[in-house]
Amino acid sequence: MDLEDEKGDLPGIVRDLTDREGELQSKIEEVQSSINEHITTREKSTLEAEALNERVESLKKQLYEVRNNKEYDAITKELSIAENGITKKLEDADEHDIKQKDLANTLDDLKQQQDTLKSELGERETELQSVSQVHEEEELHLKDQRHRIAQRISTDMLVIYDRIRRAKDGIAVVPIKRGACGGCYKTVPPQLNLLLRKNDGLHFCENCGRILIAEEIAAEVDKVAR
Repeated sequence: MDLEDEKGDLPGIVRDLTDREGELQSKIEEVQSSINEHITTREKSTLEAEALNERVESLKKQLYEVRNNKEYDAITKELSIAENGITKKLEDADEHDIKQKDLANTLDDLKQQQDTLKSELGERETELQSVSQVHEEEELHLKDQRHRIAQRISTDMLVIYDRIRRAKDGIAVVPIKRGACGGCYKTVPPQLNLLLRKNDGLHFCENCGRILIAEEIAAEVDKVAR
């Protein structure tokens, strides 16, 4: 915990920047996907407009070959529908083109934000790595020690310890100091002091819920650790 404290806010800052960079990447992918859809739809509308235009040209030629008013009216009606279709398809193509360009601008902004964020993240990661390397060997040694000790503790006790540690800012076990809990400073009953000196099981502070140990035992442990 002391080594982690020396890193200050850097681990949290790196995690936050990494999360934000991931969120930006997701937004970039979503916007790019929308751009691709608009491009595909625009191209489809343009091709359909071209096909209708060819049909219009063909219908105009047929007007010169009609033999009666009925045929003329039918071709004229179809010609009107095709011309209206061209107008509609071109309008659709223009609309998707405008949306695609707007999204392209949004994409550029997002990518600029991402570049800035990546730059800051890189600097913070380098800074964190530099701080971590100073105590890297010691940290690995302590983690190895912790792992070896954890293997000697019953699973049930370890589960309780880890639950309390997470809830109490990393401090799950505290000694009695001057008749009070070393975590919350709440006075503990004298009889509990006697039980703690026997060191025969887990005893908890009734106020903060931390695991309590006798001050003498804590001193012995500290002496061994040194």
